[in-house]
Amino acid sequence: MKILHGPFNIGNQPWSLSRAERRLGNKSDLVVRSGTWFRYPADRVLYDDTATDFKKMAKSAWFGLSALLRYDVLHYYFGTTFLYPGYAFEGVGRMGPLLNRLVTIDLQLAKGLGKKRFMTLQGCDARLAGEGNRRNQWTMCASGRCSAYESCVQTLDARRSRLIERVLPLFDRVFYLNPELGHVVPGGQFLPYANVEISHFSPEYPRAEGKPRIVHAPSDASIKGTQMILDALERLKSRFDFELILVEKKTHEEAMAIYRSADLAIDQVLAGWYGGFAVEMMAMGKPVVCYVRESDLQFIPPAMRDDLAILNVDPARLTEDLAAILERRSEWTELGKRSRRYVERWHDPDHIAGAMIEAYRSPDSTFVLAPAGVEVE
Repeated sequence: MKILHGPFNIGNQPWSLSRAERRLGNKSDLVVRSGTWFRYPADRVLYDDTATDFKKMAKSAWFGLSALLRYDVLHYYFGTTFLYPGYAFEGVGRMGPLLNRLVTIDLQLAKGLGKKRFMTLQGCDARLAGEGNRRNQWTMCASGRCSAYESCVQTLDARRSRLIERVLPLFDRVFYLNPELGHVVPGGQFLPYANVEISHFSPEYPRAEGKPRIVHAPSDASIKGTQMILDALERLKSRFDFELILVEKKTHEEAMAIYRSADLAIDQVLAGWYGGFAVEMMAMGKPVVCYVRESDLQFIPPAMRDDLAILNVDPARLTEDLAAILERRSEWTELGKRSRRYVERWHDPDHIAGAMIEAYRSPDSTFVLAPAGVEVE
């Protein structure tokens, strides 16, 4: 089976999944439009920042169309394809409908050619900020939190709604990595992160002695609730002796070296789910603190919900919850072991890739993801 992943590598999910698909005997490539400062890998990068906008558009479109002749499966990410930019053209008069047909022509041709079409949504590509603000007490989608909130409710939410209503139906199957999207993406299905090749990580469990080292990676401080975390930890300094490390503007390789020295990780306290950073930390055997929104858990497998190894905190009582975790330092090693077992069961790229291959072969069949080591009946 010939599988294409693209046009972005966000969080390293496409790369790890494509490598796992290769290990299962398939030809699986990751091709991206351009690289990022995280320096995540790809098999091919179409252009760099020196290219003109026209050259970028032309190269991406040409590759997207030619891929229809070279691959059996097209697996796209972040609500985009090599032609579709992630939004519909509005306000351009009679040219609007024509442009919208042109940027989805690859999907229409792929369907006619019998190619399988998959989309994995990763968060803000389909998150409706206004709807989430109304539904959730705690969310980054609010004034004074995410800097993009006003733009979302004024413009981007409408674009995302059009993506959900007009473009996603052109795919055989749609997955989402954040269970909150289950509220707004009909017919979509939750998929766990496959961003970490777990066998490459040797567990380094928390130390029992010395000043505990806490890491937080504010890749987007407003979305992750970084200021709330810093304020809570500042209030706890008089009661607990700890070292806080903020991992910012590092390449992925540089960040990983810092993560290995940690005893505890704090991921995010507004999104309602954990990110790829948390999976990396759990693979290293670190306990991870995060806010997990109860109302979103209906969209993940019940067995995964029962296994969940995250140390859940309530944003309304963040200081108290962090204090309780710091008081339980004697339990961190066992919690780290539980974290490692959890990622082995639910975030193993080889296991997830096996389920994906079955989905590629039979997109209309029921997609069932059991934990690794458990046979699907």
